[in-house]
Amino acid sequence: MKLRYLIIAASILALVSCAKEKTVGKNDDAKRYLEAWIAQNHPAATRTPLGAYILSETPGTGKLPEDSMYVRINYSRYTLDGELNISTDARICKKCGIYNDTYYYGPLVAYRGENQENLSAGIEEAISTMRMGGRKTVVIPGWLSGTDRYDTPEKYLEKGSGTDYIYEFEMIECFNDSERWERDSLKRFLAANYPEAKEDETYPGFFYIKTREGADRKFPSDTTIYINYTGRLLNKKVFDTTIADTAKVWGLYSASKEYKQTKINWYSDSEDFTAITMGDTNSETITGFSYGLSLMHPGEAGICFFISSYGYKASGSGSSIPSYSPLCFELETTEAPK
Repeated sequence: MKLRYLIIAASILALVSCAKEKTVGKNDDAKRYLEAWIAQNHPAATRTPLGAYILSETPGTGKLPEDSMYVRINYSRYTLDGELNISTDARICKKCGIYNDTYYYGPLVAYRGENQENLSAGIEEAISTMRMGGRKTVVIPGWLSGTDRYDTPEKYLEKGSGTDYIYEFEMIECFNDSERWERDSLKRFLAANYPEAKEDETYPGFFYIKTREGADRKFPSDTTIYINYTGRLLNKKVFDTTIADTAKVWGLYSASKEYKQTKINWYSDSEDFTAITMGDTNSETITGFSYGLSLMHPGEAGICFFISSYGYKASGSGSSIPSYSPLCFELETTEAPK
Protein backbone atom coordinates (compact mmCIF):
# COMPACT_ATOMS: atom_id res chain seq x y z
CA MET A 1 0.00 0.00 0.00
CA LYS A 2 2.82 2.40 0.89
CA LEU A 3 4.47 1.73 -2.43
CA ARG A 4 1.21 2.57 -4.22
CA TYR A 5 0.96 5.89 -2.36
CA LEU A 6 4.58 6.68 -3.20
CA ILE A 7 3.95 6.04 -6.89
CA ILE A 8 0.84 8.29 -6.86
CA ALA A 9 2.71 11.04 -5.02
CA ALA A 10 5.56 10.84 -7.49
CA SER A 11 3.09 11.07 -10.37
CA ILE A 12 1.46 14.16 -8.86
CA LEU A 13 4.86 15.81 -8.39
CA ALA A 14 5.74 15.04 -12.00
CA LEU A 15 2.47 16.61 -13.19
CA VAL A 16 3.07 19.70 -11.06
CA SER A 17 6.62 19.93 -12.38
CA CYS A 18 5.40 19.71 -15.98
CA ALA A 19 2.76 22.35 -15.30
CA LYS A 20 5.39 24.72 -13.93
CA GLU A 21 7.65 24.18 -16.94
CA LYS A 22 4.81 25.11 -19.29
CA THR A 23 4.15 28.42 -17.51
CA VAL A 24 7.77 29.59 -17.60
CA GLY A 25 8.17 32.40 -20.16
CA LYS A 26 11.11 32.41 -22.55
CA ASN A 27 12.47 35.65 -21.02
CA ASP A 28 11.83 34.90 -17.36
CA ASP A 29 15.45 33.97 -16.67
CA ALA A 30 16.66 37.03 -18.58
CA LYS A 31 14.27 39.22 -16.59
CA ARG A 32 15.51 37.82 -13.28
CA TYR A 33 19.13 38.33 -14.37
CA LEU A 34 18.51 41.95 -15.37
CA GLU A 35 16.65 42.67 -12.12
CA ALA A 36 19.58 41.26 -10.15
CA TRP A 37 22.08 43.29 -12.23
CA ILE A 38 20.09 46.48 -11.62
CA ALA A 39 19.80 45.78 -7.90
CA GLN A 40 23.56 45.23 -7.69
CA ASN A 41 24.74 48.08 -9.91
CA HIS A 42 21.97 50.71 -10.05
CA PRO A 43 19.58 50.20 -7.13
CA ALA A 44 18.18 53.73 -7.55
CA ALA A 45 17.19 53.14 -11.21
CA THR A 46 13.60 53.92 -12.20
CA ARG A 47 11.65 51.16 -13.93
CA THR A 48 9.60 52.20 -16.98
CA PRO A 49 6.12 50.83 -17.80
CA LEU A 50 7.58 48.40 -20.37
CA GLY A 51 10.35 47.19 -18.08
CA ALA A 52 13.38 49.26 -19.06
CA TYR A 53 15.43 51.07 -16.37
CA ILE A 54 16.33 54.77 -16.37
CA LEU A 55 19.77 55.22 -14.82
CA SER A 56 20.03 59.00 -15.19
CA GLU A 57 18.20 61.84 -16.91
CA THR A 58 18.87 65.51 -17.62
CA PRO A 59 15.59 67.18 -18.61
CA GLY A 60 15.59 69.32 -21.72
CA THR A 61 13.92 72.70 -22.03
CA GLY A 62 12.34 72.27 -25.47
CA LYS A 63 9.12 70.59 -26.52
CA LEU A 64 8.27 66.91 -26.11
CA PRO A 65 8.09 64.66 -29.20
CA GLU A 66 4.42 63.88 -28.41
CA ASP A 67 2.69 63.78 -31.80
CA SER A 68 5.84 64.57 -33.79
CA MET A 69 6.45 61.95 -36.44
CA TYR A 70 10.23 62.42 -36.56
CA VAL A 71 13.01 62.89 -34.02
CA ARG A 72 16.67 63.72 -34.45
CA ILE A 73 18.88 62.12 -31.84
CA ASN A 74 22.43 61.26 -30.84
CA TYR A 75 23.06 58.00 -29.03
CA SER A 76 25.70 55.60 -27.77
CA ARG A 77 25.11 51.93 -26.94
CA TYR A 78 27.05 49.85 -24.39
CA THR A 79 26.94 46.27 -23.17
CA LEU A 80 26.14 45.73 -19.50
CA ASP A 81 29.90 45.27 -19.01
CA GLY A 82 30.44 48.85 -20.21
CA GLU A 83 31.88 48.05 -23.65
CA LEU A 84 30.92 50.55 -26.35
CA ASN A 85 29.02 48.84 -29.13
CA ILE A 86 28.04 51.74 -31.39
CA SER A 87 27.84 55.53 -31.24
CA THR A 88 26.89 58.52 -33.37
CA ASP A 89 29.79 60.43 -31.75
CA ALA A 90 33.04 60.08 -33.72
CA ARG A 91 35.16 61.18 -30.76
CA ILE A 92 33.80 58.44 -28.51
CA CYS A 93 34.33 55.84 -31.25
CA LYS A 94 37.94 56.96 -31.77
CA LYS A 95 38.60 56.83 -28.04
CA CYS A 96 37.20 53.29 -27.83
CA GLY A 97 38.96 52.07 -30.99
CA ILE A 98 35.87 51.38 -33.10
CA TYR A 99 36.02 54.39 -35.43
CA ASN A 100 35.63 53.73 -39.17
CA ASP A 101 36.54 56.34 -41.81
CA THR A 102 33.73 55.21 -44.10
CA TYR A 103 30.93 55.55 -41.52
CA TYR A 104 28.63 58.50 -40.99
CA TYR A 105 28.84 60.04 -37.52
CA GLY A 106 26.34 62.58 -36.28
CA PRO A 107 22.68 62.91 -35.29
CA LEU A 108 20.20 60.48 -36.86
CA VAL A 109 16.62 61.12 -37.94
CA ALA A 110 14.13 58.44 -36.93
CA TYR A 111 10.49 57.98 -37.91
CA ARG A 112 7.96 57.48 -35.09
CA GLY A 113 4.91 56.71 -37.21
CA GLU A 114 2.73 53.63 -37.36
CA ASN A 115 5.38 51.52 -39.09
CA GLN A 116 8.29 52.25 -36.77
CA GLU A 117 10.76 50.25 -38.81
CA ASN A 118 13.90 51.89 -37.46
CA LEU A 119 12.89 52.30 -33.80
CA SER A 120 12.66 49.44 -31.35
CA ALA A 121 9.92 49.43 -28.72
CA GLY A 122 12.49 50.17 -26.01
CA ILE A 123 14.03 53.12 -27.82
CA GLU A 124 10.62 54.55 -28.71
CA GLU A 125 9.54 54.40 -25.07
CA ALA A 126 12.79 55.99 -23.89
CA ILE A 127 12.77 58.98 -26.25
CA SER A 128 9.01 59.61 -26.17
CA THR A 129 9.29 61.46 -22.85
CA MET A 130 12.49 63.39 -23.64
CA ARG A 131 12.33 67.13 -24.27
CA MET A 132 14.55 68.76 -26.86
CA GLY A 133 18.00 69.30 -25.37
CA GLY A 134 17.48 66.50 -22.84
CA ARG A 135 19.71 63.51 -22.13
CA LYS A 136 18.86 60.08 -20.77
CA THR A 137 20.76 56.91 -19.87
CA VAL A 138 18.56 53.83 -19.89
CA VAL A 139 18.97 50.05 -19.81
CA ILE A 140 16.78 48.53 -22.52
CA PRO A 141 16.11 44.78 -22.10
CA GLY A 142 16.58 42.47 -25.06
CA TRP A 143 12.88 41.66 -25.23
CA LEU A 144 12.19 45.34 -26.07
CA SER A 145 14.59 45.35 -29.03
CA GLY A 146 11.99 44.43 -31.66
CA THR A 147 9.89 46.85 -33.71
CA ASP A 148 6.57 45.06 -33.12
CA ARG A 149 4.15 46.74 -30.71
CA TYR A 150 2.02 44.94 -28.09
CA ASP A 151 -0.69 45.98 -25.63
CA THR A 152 0.99 44.85 -22.42
CA PRO A 153 4.53 44.52 -21.02
CA GLU A 154 3.90 40.79 -20.59
CA LYS A 155 3.48 40.42 -24.34
CA TYR A 156 6.96 41.81 -24.94
CA LEU A 157 8.36 39.28 -22.48
CA GLU A 158 6.49 36.54 -24.29
CA LYS A 159 7.32 37.56 -27.85
CA GLY A 160 10.55 39.56 -27.80
CA SER A 161 14.19 38.54 -27.68
CA GLY A 162 17.59 40.15 -27.95
CA THR A 163 20.49 41.52 -25.93
CA ASP A 164 20.33 43.93 -23.00
CA TYR A 165 22.09 47.25 -23.70
CA ILE A 166 22.76 50.54 -21.95
CA TYR A 167 21.79 53.50 -24.15
CA GLU A 168 22.77 57.13 -23.79
CA PHE A 169 20.37 59.41 -25.70
CA GLU A 170 20.42 63.09 -26.56
CA MET A 171 17.26 64.64 -28.05
CA ILE A 172 18.26 67.22 -30.68
CA GLU A 173 14.90 68.14 -32.22
CA CYS A 174 11.52 66.80 -33.32
CA PHE A 175 9.29 67.67 -36.26
CA ASN A 176 6.40 66.41 -38.35
CA ASP A 177 7.42 67.06 -41.98
CA SER A 178 10.70 65.39 -42.95
CA GLU A 179 10.76 66.85 -46.46
CA ARG A 180 10.30 70.39 -45.16
CA TRP A 181 12.97 69.80 -42.52
CA GLU A 182 15.40 68.55 -45.19
CA ARG A 183 14.67 71.46 -47.53
CA ASP A 184 15.19 73.96 -44.71
CA SER A 185 18.45 72.23 -43.72
CA LEU A 186 19.65 72.21 -47.32
CA LYS A 187 18.75 75.87 -47.84
CA ARG A 188 20.67 76.88 -44.71
CA PHE A 189 23.67 74.90 -45.93
CA LEU A 190 23.54 76.48 -49.39
CA ALA A 191 23.07 80.00 -48.01
CA ALA A 192 26.26 79.55 -46.00
CA ASN A 193 28.32 77.80 -48.68
CA TYR A 194 26.74 78.30 -52.13
CA PRO A 195 24.53 81.41 -51.96
CA GLU A 196 24.21 81.49 -55.75
CA ALA A 197 22.27 78.19 -55.79
CA LYS A 198 18.67 78.38 -57.00
CA GLU A 199 15.96 75.83 -56.32
CA ASP A 200 14.69 73.92 -59.33
CA GLU A 201 11.16 74.92 -60.34
CA THR A 202 10.18 71.43 -61.49
CA TYR A 203 11.75 69.47 -58.62
CA PRO A 204 11.49 71.32 -55.28
CA GLY A 205 14.41 70.42 -53.05
CA PHE A 206 16.82 70.08 -56.00
CA PHE A 207 19.58 72.63 -56.73
CA TYR A 208 22.23 72.74 -59.46
CA ILE A 209 25.27 74.99 -59.81
CA LYS A 210 27.37 75.04 -63.00
CA THR A 211 31.05 75.30 -62.12
CA ARG A 212 32.47 74.95 -65.66
CA GLU A 213 30.84 75.73 -68.98
CA GLY A 214 30.45 72.90 -71.45
CA ALA A 215 29.71 72.76 -75.16
CA ASP A 216 26.79 74.77 -76.51
CA ARG A 217 24.81 71.62 -77.30
CA LYS A 218 23.23 68.69 -75.57
CA PHE A 219 24.43 65.10 -75.56
CA PRO A 220 23.06 63.03 -78.46
CA SER A 221 20.16 60.81 -77.46
CA ASP A 222 20.67 57.14 -76.73
CA THR A 223 24.45 57.39 -76.45
CA THR A 224 27.30 56.72 -74.01
CA ILE A 225 29.09 59.40 -72.02
CA TYR A 226 31.69 59.33 -69.24
CA ILE A 227 31.74 61.11 -65.92
CA ASN A 228 33.77 61.70 -62.81
CA TYR A 229 31.78 62.22 -59.64
CA THR A 230 32.19 62.72 -55.92
CA GLY A 231 29.27 62.19 -53.53
CA ARG A 232 29.12 64.07 -50.24
CA LEU A 233 26.84 64.55 -47.24
CA LEU A 234 26.01 68.07 -46.09
CA ASN A 235 28.79 67.82 -43.50
CA LYS A 236 31.04 67.62 -46.63
CA LYS A 237 32.12 64.05 -45.86
CA VAL A 238 32.73 62.02 -49.04
CA PHE A 239 30.93 58.68 -49.28
CA ASP A 240 31.82 57.72 -52.87
CA THR A 241 34.10 58.97 -55.65
CA THR A 242 35.72 58.01 -58.95
CA ILE A 243 38.85 60.02 -58.08
CA ALA A 244 41.68 58.14 -56.35
CA ASP A 245 43.23 61.14 -54.55
CA THR A 246 39.84 62.14 -53.12
CA ALA A 247 39.26 58.57 -51.94
CA LYS A 248 42.65 58.59 -50.16
CA VAL A 249 41.97 61.89 -48.41
CA TRP A 250 38.65 60.61 -47.04
CA GLY A 251 39.82 57.12 -46.07
CA LEU A 252 37.82 55.40 -48.82
CA TYR A 253 40.66 54.22 -51.03
CA SER A 254 40.80 50.54 -51.95
CA ALA A 255 43.66 49.07 -53.95
CA SER A 256 41.25 46.55 -55.47
CA LYS A 257 39.07 49.30 -56.98
CA GLU A 258 39.86 50.94 -60.30
CA TYR A 259 39.45 54.70 -60.08
CA LYS A 260 38.44 56.04 -63.47
CA GLN A 261 35.58 57.75 -65.25
CA THR A 262 32.29 55.92 -65.04
CA LYS A 263 30.33 55.04 -68.16
CA ILE A 264 26.83 56.47 -68.30
CA ASN A 265 24.20 55.16 -70.70
CA TRP A 266 22.30 58.26 -71.83
CA TYR A 267 18.59 58.23 -72.48
CA SER A 268 16.79 58.73 -75.81
CA ASP A 269 14.60 61.70 -76.62
CA SER A 270 11.46 59.66 -76.05
CA GLU A 271 12.50 58.52 -72.57
CA ASP A 272 12.50 60.14 -69.18
CA PHE A 273 15.86 61.07 -67.59
CA THR A 274 15.33 58.32 -65.02
CA ALA A 275 16.21 55.89 -67.82
CA ILE A 276 19.86 56.94 -67.41
CA THR A 277 21.88 53.93 -66.21
CA MET A 278 25.46 53.40 -65.11
CA GLY A 279 28.19 51.03 -66.31
CA ASP A 280 28.16 47.85 -68.35
CA THR A 281 25.50 46.36 -66.10
CA ASN A 282 23.07 49.25 -66.70
CA SER A 283 22.71 49.88 -62.98
CA GLU A 284 19.90 52.26 -62.05
CA THR A 285 20.85 55.60 -60.49
CA ILE A 286 19.00 57.62 -57.87
CA THR A 287 16.67 60.29 -59.20
CA GLY A 288 18.68 63.33 -58.07
CA PHE A 289 21.86 61.99 -59.64
CA SER A 290 20.26 61.23 -63.01
CA TYR A 291 18.34 64.52 -63.07
CA GLY A 292 21.56 66.42 -62.39
CA LEU A 293 23.23 64.67 -65.32
CA SER A 294 20.27 65.42 -67.59
CA LEU A 295 20.88 69.15 -67.14
CA MET A 296 24.51 68.97 -68.27
CA HIS A 297 26.26 69.47 -71.61
CA PRO A 298 29.45 67.83 -72.93
CA GLY A 299 32.52 68.96 -70.99
CA GLU A 300 30.43 70.64 -68.29
CA ALA A 301 31.13 70.45 -64.56
CA GLY A 302 28.67 71.21 -61.82
CA ILE A 303 27.35 70.40 -58.37
CA CYS A 304 23.85 69.17 -57.62
CA PHE A 305 22.20 69.12 -54.22
CA PHE A 306 18.96 67.35 -53.39
CA ILE A 307 16.79 66.08 -50.56
CA SER A 308 16.45 62.36 -49.81
CA SER A 309 13.18 62.12 -51.76
CA TYR A 310 15.45 62.08 -54.82
CA GLY A 311 18.06 59.94 -53.07
CA TYR A 312 17.93 57.10 -50.56
CA LYS A 313 14.85 58.28 -48.63
CA ALA A 314 14.12 56.64 -45.27
CA SER A 315 16.43 53.67 -45.80
CA GLY A 316 19.69 55.54 -46.31
CA SER A 317 22.53 53.53 -47.82
CA GLY A 318 24.71 51.29 -45.69
CA SER A 319 26.72 52.85 -42.87
CA SER A 320 27.79 55.92 -44.86
CA ILE A 321 24.47 57.59 -45.79
CA PRO A 322 21.91 57.95 -42.97
CA SER A 323 18.15 58.01 -43.45
CA TYR A 324 16.50 61.28 -44.56
CA SER A 325 19.84 62.63 -45.73
CA PRO A 326 20.21 65.37 -48.37
CA LEU A 327 23.10 64.67 -50.75
CA CYS A 328 25.60 66.58 -52.87
CA PHE A 329 27.25 65.32 -56.07
CA GLU A 330 30.13 67.00 -57.87
CA LEU A 331 29.85 65.99 -61.55
CA GLU A 332 32.10 66.31 -64.59
CA THR A 333 31.06 65.03 -68.04
CA THR A 334 32.91 64.04 -71.22
CA GLU A 335 31.88 62.27 -74.41
CA ALA A 336 34.93 60.01 -74.43
CA PRO A 337 36.96 58.55 -71.56
CA LYS A 338 40.07 60.46 -70.53
